[in-house]
Amino acid sequence: MSRDLRELAVIATRGTSRAELPTPAGPLAGALASVPGDTPEALLLGRAALLGLHARAGAPLQRAAAPPPTPLPAPERSLPSALAALLPALVRTDPALITGALDTVAARGWTLNAAQVLALYNQSTNLARTLWTLADGRARATLEAHPLHGRARQDEEDAAWAARLEALTEQRRSDPAQAAQSLQELWAAQPADRRKVLLALVRRDLRPEDRLLLETATRDRSPEVQKTARQLLGHLPGPLQDELLALLPQAVKVSGLLKKKITFGAFDLPAALGKPRAGQYDDGDLHRLLGGLPTPLILKTLRVGWDELEKAARAHHWSLANELQAPPPPAPKPLDPGMARARLRDLAGQPKVSPEKLLEAVQALGESPDLSAETAALQTALAARTLDLFQRAGLTWHTRELESLLRRGLSPDLTVPPPTPLPFEMPPHPKKLPSWQTPADWEERQRQEHAGREHAALQTWRDLTDTLRLRREWRDALAAHSTL
Repeated sequence: MSRDLRELAVIATRGTSRAELPTPAGPLAGALASVPGDTPEALLLGRAALLGLHARAGAPLQRAAAPPPTPLPAPERSLPSALAALLPALVRTDPALITGALDTVAARGWTLNAAQVLALYNQSTNLARTLWTLADGRARATLEAHPLHGRARQDEEDAAWAARLEALTEQRRSDPAQAAQSLQELWAAQPADRRKVLLALVRRDLRPEDRLLLETATRDRSPEVQKTARQLLGHLPGPLQDELLALLPQAVKVSGLLKKKITFGAFDLPAALGKPRAGQYDDGDLHRLLGGLPTPLILKTLRVGWDELEKAARAHHWSLANELQAPPPPAPKPLDPGMARARLRDLAGQPKVSPEKLLEAVQALGESPDLSAETAALQTALAARTLDLFQRAGLTWHTRELESLLRRGLSPDLTVPPPTPLPFEMPPHPKKLPSWQTPADWEERQRQEHAGREHAALQTWRDLTDTLRLRREWRDALAAHSTL
């Protein structure tokens, strides 16, 4: 460092308010004097920059610590700009729409550059894995150290784990013995959270071949895994199950013939079920006993119904009912496609239809029904009825789900008329109001709720209209590049 630069460094350390800048001297005096600056600080920085450039002028180049990166070729199949411009709007609109759009991009062989990948990732981190797959070579090199890459790797590992579980589930159906061996080999290398997932997989269709794995799990490092494994051993026919069934009438006492009363008594927990963890509100002797037997077997042994047992267990301690397995609800009988469409046409024309019934009718056509195949009159009536439900019921889970299905399923060429505002009608006053609410406050609340429902309906119409327009633009842009 030159003497002039050292002087400026000292002044910068002390502060220009405590030391004056030196008068320019030497061969650079004229150049230093001409450096612009309205304040001493600006002059100091400008002169330091000039002196630094002068000090480095003519210095020989040093050998680079690493060779320059290999030039990356330009992407061969960049996503057309018209389609790229629509992707951010699709992300904001509906996760299902952006997923379908990105699947189309992958199927066409198009790629995304780094800016496009980042823009979409910043809107939805759930797209990391798909975006990394679609990124071109330059984007991958640019984003190698970005959190997006780490998230994509994690999502890929999670997807591989889910595929492994699906393969194990299928293997358990086709070859239980080999599946039990595969589970045993997989078990030791998994962390505690995944070992819990494996036990949940075993619980779904417990088999005698799983006994060896469960016995191994009783010595697990995780107390929760140990407890679950010990209980599942009681679900298998054998001496432990017989012992627990013998204890059951002592622990769960049933009295009465018609109106049965269930109480819980003291008993000695078998050592095979382990010792409950101290201080755990959801881990006691009764918890372990009830969870150590299949619930249908408990109901059969005690000769009680599910509702009676579940109510008594919850009354004893709310966490106790978590050890029981509720019977599966009866699966609804699928409607014939023709009958499902006829029911939908009927409900779409009823002014007093409930959101639940209309949603069930739409879902009867399929998980993601393509409503664009229906007549324009039915689609318009369905949209109008949904908007009317927003006006009458407001924002509920059912109305929101209806809106989502319509956004994805209606024809993008459909024109949906805006909702007709409903006049406000004061509902009947309740017989008694809370002490903190006056009749005038209650009436004002009714007006505000009515205005909120009207706003929700209008906003839903706008969102629905915007989504249909966006789908139409995406479809037309795809058609324009179909030959490329």
